[in-house]
Amino acid sequence: MRFAPKTNHTQFYQNDEDSISKVLSLLITPRLFTQPLLTLASERSVSTVPCRTIDLILARTLKTPPLVLPPGWLDIVEVGAEAFHNEALLNTANDAGGESLPTAVWITSHFEIHTIGDWMINLKLQTVIQEEILDERQLLAYIFDLPVIPFRLETGGVGFINPAKISRLTMYPAFNGVAKTGLPADLLRCVRQ
Repeated sequence: MRFAPKTNHTQFYQNDEDSISKVLSLLITPRLFTQPLLTLASERSVSTVPCRTIDLILARTLKTPPLVLPPGWLDIVEVGAEAFHNEALLNTANDAGGESLPTAVWITSHFEIHTIGDWMINLKLQTVIQEEILDERQLLAYIFDLPVIPFRLETGGVGFINPAKISRLTMYPAFNGVAKTGLPADLLRCVRQ
């Protein structure tokens, strides 16, 4: 498991199956980052981290435990850079026609998320939407209002993003109508130091 308060990247390790199950049951809660402190203890040490300083938690495990997803979310999974590029960026050109969606369908969106602590992660989200433009706009704003963003790791395990620590979220493909209300600019690059 890795914790990322600000620019400090901290790692904790556990190999006891019973302890791993206990840790995962405590992490998989919709209110993970709303508690004041996260305490990790062993026979040798006790570490306490203020939840307000945590950007991201990754719990790498052999089996992926079931996640409690926000309403309307079918699945959310980390995708590697190459898959993200192939699925999100190249398919954006195919979706440029902007045909309207029928009511009550599922859509796949790709998100590139950057955090204040300099984490960057690519996620693929499948959601059910009821109306085309309004629901997609609400989805984008809704992400910042969530107490936690849970997701599956592509290599096994789960991750949790603290939405209060997101510095930029880019959604692919763009949805109809947003270009008229947003500032007219396309993402060129993001320099990470």
